[in-house]
Amino acid sequence: MLTYEALPDERQRHIRSLLASKGKVFAADLAAEFEVSEHTIRRDLTDLAKAGACKRVYGGAVAIPPNGGNLQHRMEREPERKDALAVAAVSLLADNQCIFLDTGSTNLSIARAIPANLNLTVVTNSPVIASALLEKDNVTLIALGGQIDKAIGGTVGVLAVEAIQRLTFDLAFLGACAIDPQEGLTAFSLEDASFKRAVLARSGAIAIAVIKEKMISVATHNVASVDAIATIIVEKDAPKKHVKAFADSGIQVLVAFR
Repeated sequence: MLTYEALPDERQRHIRSLLASKGKVFAADLAAEFEVSEHTIRRDLTDLAKAGACKRVYGGAVAIPPNGGNLQHRMEREPERKDALAVAAVSLLADNQCIFLDTGSTNLSIARAIPANLNLTVVTNSPVIASALLEKDNVTLIALGGQIDKAIGGTVGVLAVEAIQRLTFDLAFLGACAIDPQEGLTAFSLEDASFKRAVLARSGAIAIAVIKEKMISVATHNVASVDAIATIIVEKDAPKKHVKAFADSGIQVLVAFR
């Protein structure tokens, strides 16, 4: 077996490739594969984490997904997959609920999929989602104010947090930058993570609709542990190992069947 002891650049390129394909690596496995010490691998993983290629976790590292551009770009990417998640997600809704819809392209699909005859109060921090809900006569709409973060696609600052603290929700659909059975829900932005935690504190239940790529990665800032999430809505070809791990933790798992 070729040893990479003297070739850290090649070793780290291979680790990047493993992170891209598997989403997670373990220091002990890498040490055995490369015939180097675990200390050497931990140093590699630390270097990669500093470069933004991964996040260190106990025993190894997990990939950090790309942010994916602004909301407009995310809305245009594979809408049929998000629409399928939305069909499954709206099965959680019931008459006379007050729900929160976080900014995000998947949650926009959920807003569009809300049945026209369902009486709801919907609170959102996304002007795009608010616009989509204007045509639904049975929806009482509350849009949160404040400065819009264009990358996030909504308001997440102090004014939005203060407004959230005066509301309560039966159900909140939080946007997911990444979600992992061990690391829970994570976000790229510190302000976005703080805002999501404020929503969580005012919600009776949390649901997350997530495309499969976001299920094998971890973003920078922690939002919530897995046990704070009631329901996760996943694609039919989501990684089975992760789906099982979420189900084993007690989370309700809904699968989109198209």
